[in-house]
Amino acid sequence: MKDRYFELKNLIGAAFLLLVVVWGCKQGDQTLGIGTLPGVKILDTRYHQEATTISTAIFTETKIRVDRPKYNLLGSFNDPLFGRTDASFAAQFRLPDNPAYSTSASIDSIILRMSYKVIYGDTLSSQTLQVYELMSGLSYEAKYLSSFNVKSLTSTEPIGTGSFIPKFRSTDSTKTDTIVQAIGIPLNKSFGTRLLGIDSLNMISSDVFLKAFKGLYISPSPLSRKGTMVSIINSPIANTGEFGPTIVLYYHDAKRDTFSVYQVTQNSANVASYVHDYSRARFYPNLNKENNTDSLIYIQPNGGIKSKILVPTLSTWKDSSNYAINKATLTFHVDTIMSDPRRYAMPKRLYLMAIDSTGAETFPADSQLSSNYYGGFYIAETATYSFNVTQHLQQLIKGTIKNSGFYLVPSERTSSAQRVVLKGLGSSKPVELNVAYTRYK
Repeated sequence: MKDRYFELKNLIGAAFLLLVVVWGCKQGDQTLGIGTLPGVKILDTRYHQEATTISTAIFTETKIRVDRPKYNLLGSFNDPLFGRTDASFAAQFRLPDNPAYSTSASIDSIILRMSYKVIYGDTLSSQTLQVYELMSGLSYEAKYLSSFNVKSLTSTEPIGTGSFIPKFRSTDSTKTDTIVQAIGIPLNKSFGTRLLGIDSLNMISSDVFLKAFKGLYISPSPLSRKGTMVSIINSPIANTGEFGPTIVLYYHDAKRDTFSVYQVTQNSANVASYVHDYSRARFYPNLNKENNTDSLIYIQPNGGIKSKILVPTLSTWKDSSNYAINKATLTFHVDTIMSDPRRYAMPKRLYLMAIDSTGAETFPADSQLSSNYYGGFYIAETATYSFNVTQHLQQLIKGTIKNSGFYLVPSERTSSAQRVVLKGLGSSKPVELNVAYTRYK
């Protein structure tokens, strides 16, 4: 019995030692090797959880980049929680070839065609779109922020208008249409006649052409209820049937009936525009206030809503030179009832951005190690987003950074309409800080 006891005891000890080694070898662990350093004695390993002092506040986004988005959102959408968003965009149209119009060329019709594969909102709401010509040009190299007023560059009167009802014919598991859908908006013939009349010297290249025709701005008529946004494909994709916004000019001359096209391509300047009306949103009384009385956290892309996260207890770790952080995580719980993910898809990932001494957003040190280590991915089984802040906390302890809090934002801040509601202070599952650390001397 005694021998078996020691065999069992040794087996347990070996398993425990293996567990310690495996845990210590995890990326970001700060304690591995501490016990081998001269004069260092490990006292114990402890676990700390904090959930009752983490406060949040909601703010509007004002300075995100809106140029060259992956997709251009288009439409007017009344979100039951976030109020109304009107999504528009402006773009340059380039020449696929060098058309040489004869003096006898005459306009038959002209149409703007756009394709989309993703919708967000009500599929039964009719959308009315207006098309304006740009009077001032866009710059491909410029950085445009969400505060920029793209509408200020356009003509006062639209050169075309049209309506459509977003629909799906064939969808996959991501609620993305597997068949390209198209929107067609007829444009004024006078605009087509102007394109036909552009001097051939101004069509020797796309760059020269942009001086004569600077581009278009497409915007929706605001809706008072329901509505939707569609993700407009920005540039043609070979062998898919997907095409970027395209002007098709049908005309005839003395010899033939034919057409020319002008396309938005990867080389076109492309700028999104979002107008948000939060006057009917439930969080409106707390918007842009540091003292938030709402128990929920709201996240919305496209120059929408971001949340400030303050974790005051992180400051208590400063100058605690006898603490080594094994692992520290911040976990956010989704309010699945308020978010209603079956109707409104949620972001697949969020970013936790540290706030520096100037108030600017920066990626925390943990994000530099690896994407999976940093975290922020939605875990459906637990309905959570979790972030590793081990390195960030270790920097606080060393005093190399200050505890100014975080901003929680969507990973896709343009190109997607997906939003989410999380549980905050005072809710059943508030934000959690979990820290495993080792004391030593």
